[in-house]
Amino acid sequence: MTAYFNAVKAELKDGKIALLVLVFTVARVIYGLKWVESGIGKLVWFSDGKLNSAAKIQTMITNIAGEKVTNFDPLGINQSFAWVAKNVFLGMPGLTDGLVVIFEILVGLFMILGFRVFWGALIAMFMNIQFIAGGSFNNFGYIWTNLAMFKFAKYAELIGVDGFLRFKNSKKLLQTGDRPQSA
Repeated sequence: MTAYFNAVKAELKDGKIALLVLVFTVARVIYGLKWVESGIGKLVWFSDGKLNSAAKIQTMITNIAGEKVTNFDPLGINQSFAWVAKNVFLGMPGLTDGLVVIFEILVGLFMILGFRVFWGALIAMFMNIQFIAGGSFNNFGYIWTNLAMFKFAKYAELIGVDGFLRFKNSKKLLQTGDRPQSA
């Protein structure tokens, strides 16, 4: 463990890397806490016996495949997605509610722990797009955060579970190609 901390200290001597690691580690933890908070808040769905996803899925179907939006879907992607939503997820709102809670908490834990940040951000991006399609328009900040996490996942994970595992397996934290380019 000491060797890992010494390797982190060595990486942080480079000012650009230190800044990226600091910014994305703090952002990752704050972002993760918000995802866990959101998932735990949705546990109310189970405690009050009211399943919420059926109405959200119906709204999403209308928003992505209603009469007003089909003109902008030349490949039929919206129609295909609406068909899946209607014929698969709309028929099982209880499972959908459970999956939303589980995945929100998992995304949050992945971010907090610095474990598989890229994949957590990918799942988060998928969920955020669905939330937007369902009528929740307060997700644009999350979309931008996901995009940043895609690009800078290695720096966000440096101080975290993946950074430790990467060091344990290869004795290196960042590969030569992972370093920020000089201007």
